[in-house]
Amino acid sequence: MARCGPCTLQPRDLEPLVMLCRSIVYQQLSGKAAGTIMARFLGLYEPDALTSDALLRTTDDTLRGIGLSRQKIAYLQDLAAKVQDGTLPLAALPMHSDAEVIRQLTQVKGIGRWTAEMFLIFALGRPDVFPVDDLGIRKAIQRVYGYKRLPAPVTMQRHARKWIPYRTIATWYLWRSLEVAAIPFQETPGESRNAV
Repeated sequence: MARCGPCTLQPRDLEPLVMLCRSIVYQQLSGKAAGTIMARFLGLYEPDALTSDALLRTTDDTLRGIGLSRQKIAYLQDLAAKVQDGTLPLAALPMHSDAEVIRQLTQVKGIGRWTAEMFLIFALGRPDVFPVDDLGIRKAIQRVYGYKRLPAPVTMQRHARKWIPYRTIATWYLWRSLEVAAIPFQETPGESRNAV
């Protein structure tokens, strides 16, 4: 903490749909490539006009033309369809528990627990999220505690118990300890450490 200074973690000021689309676009790509594709993707829509309806009206050919794979197009369409039909009520997510937000988000193809946890941290500003599947967190705990191998989730959870109810802050410091800037909801994300 002394080396990293005060925690500067703040929720991103982006629409939830944009943040979730961004998380899908950034999966398994370098930050530069994903940033280029994301800029093209947002360029398909007027400023602040990315809606589930607009996304569903966008043709596959158009989305392929900006560099999205067929799989990511399917993920984006599934997200938009679930938002549009009310299966995923984005406006109501802030009122739900962390566990319920994770449950609702992971109904969408291409959104797994890690992505849902990043959404809790960077969109909803939840203070007690600890992403045990995050490779950066595993490496940081390995280094901080001197493990020879990457720690198992149960070991990580044991360490994290002492950080409750501020595990998000501990997570931020662990990332910073590795000088990691690879989270898809940050201003200039790099490579995602976990696909979903």
